[in-house]
This record gives sequence, C-alpha cells and structure tokens, in this order.
Amino acid sequence: MMRLMNPLPVLLLGLLLAAGPSPAAPPDNDRTDFTATYRVLVEQRAAAVVPVRYVITLTAGGQEQRNEDRTQGVLVSADGLVLVPARAVSLDLSALGRAPPGAAAEARSSGFRVRLPGSDEWREADLVTRDSELGLAWLRVRDATGLPFVDFAELAEPAPGRFFYTLLRTSDEWGAVPVVRPGMVLGETRVPRRTLLVDGMPGLAFDAAGQPMGFVDIDLAAMSRAQGRGLGLDLADLVMHMLPARRVAAATRLAQTLPPVRLEADAAE
Repeated sequence: MMRLMNPLPVLLLGLLLAAGPSPAAPPDNDRTDFTATYRVLVEQRAAAVVPVRYVITLTAGGQEQRNEDRTQGVLVSADGLVLVPARAVSLDLSALGRAPPGAAAEARSSGFRVRLPGSDEWREADLVTRDSELGLAWLRVRDATGLPFVDFAELAEPAPGRFFYTLLRTSDEWGAVPVVRPGMVLGETRVPRRTLLVDGMPGLAFDAAGQPMGFVDIDLAAMSRAQGRGLGLDLADLVMHMLPARRVAAATRLAQTLPPVRLEADAAE
C-alpha cells in the first residue's frame, strides 16, 4: 500500500494562520483585569473539556493512509456524550481543492478515545451522529456515568460586538492544563445562510459568566476558496463562524436520544 503525505495538519495550520491571530479582548467598560472570568471558566467548565484521539484514514485515488490525530471535545451529558467538530469525524478533501481534478479524496475517522477528567486512561468512545450542516458531531464514551458536563440549562445569546471565551486544554507536553482564549463576534451574514462571523478559536464558546454562547469552528471550504483568489490583502472573508448555543443545545438533546454506532474499523480492532 502506497503511503500518502497527510495534508490535514498543514492545511488546518495554514488556514488558521491566514485568518489571523485570536484577538486579546479589549477593555470592556474600562475593565482590564479578566482574572475573575478566567477563574469562573476554569472552575465551572474546565472539567468538561476533554482531549479526543482518533485514527484518521485518508483515501485518494484508491490509496489509503492511516494517522493518529487529536481534537478538543466537551462533555455534554453525565453519561459520556461528547461534542466535537464534525470535521474530526469526516472531511471531504476534494471540496477543499486538495485532490487531483476528477479524483475523490476524503478523510474518515475511527478508533475514538477520550481521556476523562482526573484520569490518565484513554476510554473508548463510539460515534453517535454527525450533522454536516451544523458542523457538529457527538461521541459517547463507553460505560461512563456521573461525569461533569455542560448542560445548556442557561444560555448566552451571541450578537455582533459581544466578546466570548473559548476554553481549551493543552496537550500532555504542556501539562494538559486549561487555557482561555478570548474572541469577538465581528458581524452577521445571511448569505448563503444566517451565520455569525467571529474572530477567536474553535470550540464551545462561553460568556464571562460561564454560560454557553455558541460553537465556533472553521469553514474550511470558504477559507480554501478565499486563499485561491490571488495575492490581494482583502482578508474580510477569513473569519470563523459561530453556531448559537440554542441550536447546539437543540441538536445535543436529539443526539442524546440516539444509540452509538460501532464503526466497521472499530469493530475489527
């Protein structure tokens, strides 16, 4: 089997850098000290942010390559339902212009594992469902109970001009510690559909009180198209999108009712 170079890490890094760095939140009503916000987010929400590992299989022109990858997940139920970006489950590389003309290329993931709070053990998880339109997917950790989670009981409404905070967890190399990245809702568009345009980091975003505001992610296809428009410096389209938390909550309630799916690749292991 011929091995292919894995284009995903380089592609994602390039698009993130092209979009520009995440802004430091400017003073809000002359506030310059955000230690209270950091404390609230870490104390109330950090335990629900978990690392997720999986095996990604790249297929192009009848050739395959398998690599291990990682993403950020958020526990959204006490029995182990984990919210992840849909691109971590499958990705159409041909839509990004990363495949030869006329050739299909896709990346599909299996072998999901989640490390739960306070544990060094990587627990197996199964895919529950993926919503490509919303850009969300859900996994379920096997035999999990009593876990800390984000319950979406109280939500913050995103609006242009509002600041938000994405809670992430570093790799083991940096101690697997929580970090808070500020962002801002830059605007709103209704073309091709209603979308909040934001600057920040991908993941579940919260307001300063720790209430979920929305899910931030990269529109890889749109960024890929923008990169191919020449050498001009018009970067207005290089933004991320935020799905309001109320839509994330509704989709999560539906995912909670669905059984997990044992993928063929997982069942064969």
